[in-house]
Amino acid sequence: MTQEKTNNIEIDLGQFFKSIIKGLKGLLKLLIKALLFYKKKWVLFLILLVLGAVGGYFIEKTLVLNKRHKQEIILAPKYSTIPYIYDFVKNLNIKFKDKLFLKEIDLHSSDLKYLKKVTIEPIIESKDVIDKLQIIYPGQNYFNKFMEGYENEALKSGKYKSFYKNHKLTLVFKNENKNNTKISRQLLSFISKNEYYIKELSLIQKQTKSNLEKNKKTLIFIEDYLDRLNKNPISESKDVIVLGDESKIPTIASLIDKKAFLLGTINDQEKTLELDTNLVDVIDYGNIVRDALGIHKRLIVLLPVFLCFFVSFVFLIKNSSKKLENFINN
Repeated sequence: MTQEKTNNIEIDLGQFFKSIIKGLKGLLKLLIKALLFYKKKWVLFLILLVLGAVGGYFIEKTLVLNKRHKQEIILAPKYSTIPYIYDFVKNLNIKFKDKLFLKEIDLHSSDLKYLKKVTIEPIIESKDVIDKLQIIYPGQNYFNKFMEGYENEALKSGKYKSFYKNHKLTLVFKNENKNNTKISRQLLSFISKNEYYIKELSLIQKQTKSNLEKNKKTLIFIEDYLDRLNKNPISESKDVIVLGDESKIPTIASLIDKKAFLLGTINDQEKTLELDTNLVDVIDYGNIVRDALGIHKRLIVLLPVFLCFFVSFVFLIKNSSKKLENFINN
């Protein structure tokens, strides 16, 4: 009984392997037939590839796929508004579903009909990073600190995002529409009206104005003192009574350095009061233009492949129908 079971198993395994070999032979035979078919019809398929590529180019050029438009706006966020602006843009997809938010920024859902996405990214300038590190690490070798952490990809990450002065806001639209320009205008208006940052801006302007006045008075005092020393230099033979630490007594050289420092500080403060009066400055308000990124990418490849597949399928059906007809006749 056991011997019969063993024989049956051996027979089943033998038939199984024969079936696999037969299937592989059939697959190989089919592959060879396909290669011979394409070799015989290579001129036809070459023409199909060329016609498909050319047709795909012109079709895609006229389809909605290529009617995408975009608007690029260069912004210069002030003070600490960069994280706020990035979070605001990141969450716009959720905010646009909120009717109260749309009402607050004076937009309607129909205005967003053709809006595809809104993105923001820093305009990478290594000088901006070095300037920021100079402020963070005063009196230190900030250039080495920058080079230690320098990686081309890292500059694009959030690590240095707040270091850059200018940022690019991009709005991508599916199609052209007269209401598209309204979206960017309302978004920028909403960002500029944030109450918290307006208070911070007001405080910084007030403090800067006060410090500017004090620095100007100090500068006048130093200039007057240096002028008096120039007209009436202190004789080395005169006795001078020193009160306090002698190392802390200001010298002419230290006063000149202080004057140079104050001049630089005053220039920066005047620039802040004159230029940094808004939460976000628009450096370049770009127009909505046609975005040609969609051309030559999809249909120029897909259409030739589809044509070759379709013609191959037609030949397969035709050949199969002939075999079926012969089988019925026989």
